[in-house]
Amino acid sequence: MIFNSYAEQNEELAGMRLVSCGHIFAEPQREICRPAGRNDWLLFYVAKEHETFFTDRAVTAAAGSFIIFAPGEKQHHIHDGDKTAEFYYVHFKCDALPSGIELETSRVYAFAPRKQFSSIFEEIIDETLQKRPHYELIGLSHLLNLLSLIKREAAQMDSLGNKQWHSIARAVQHMNKFCNSDLKLGDYADMCCMSKYHFARIFKQVTGTSPLEYRNRIRIEYAKELLNNSFLQISEIGTELGYASPAYFSESFKKSEGVSPKEYRELNNSHA
Repeated sequence: MIFNSYAEQNEELAGMRLVSCGHIFAEPQREICRPAGRNDWLLFYVAKEHETFFTDRAVTAAAGSFIIFAPGEKQHHIHDGDKTAEFYYVHFKCDALPSGIELETSRVYAFAPRKQFSSIFEEIIDETLQKRPHYELIGLSHLLNLLSLIKREAAQMDSLGNKQWHSIARAVQHMNKFCNSDLKLGDYADMCCMSKYHFARIFKQVTGTSPLEYRNRIRIEYAKELLNNSFLQISEIGTELGYASPAYFSESFKKSEGVSPKEYRELNNSHA
């Protein structure tokens, strides 16, 4: 399912103009192939699951990853996982990215997932849906904020060294694809051919959190989706996501979200 919204007034900011934006829920094996690209720029964000991009080589982009395509650049990517994935995108026009936030195109920028990224896309989508006065300028300001954050995150990542990111990438991808796994810290360290101490230290330097906290964050995000969009019992959700007991699931959820799973479901159902 693809949810799109479009700009209409053609206001510009920093030489940029919004074209469209959207929120995609992609079923397994959904594939996009545009050999000649498009006539506008595309900013694409992997919010959940992963996407494989074919540029000069195949690159699997885990949740938290961005990619930018310039006009005319080949766009070929596929969701080759076994669960529904979630993506955001913005199409925009400009002669070149604004000075100071130039970014490489057809490159996967792999960051740790952050609610902040999805929230900014939601702000852009809301502006183009509501179409209040000067909505395009507000939407473009959000887009510039997003591009600036990518630039900063990339600089921080580069300062740590791409080698560090690649050294833990296999574990990160496994956590995003199999967050219900009961693997221990040592298992992930073995996956990356490191000692537990070295793996934990590098992982936190790159992602800002510990490996098991990172995996739990992914589980919580899936739990919220299931609480909102399924009829599963709370105990069943906890079991599906790999928690040892319903009590541990509720404790972890409340620590993260400030409310229990039951309260979260009731609050969201009351706003439906």
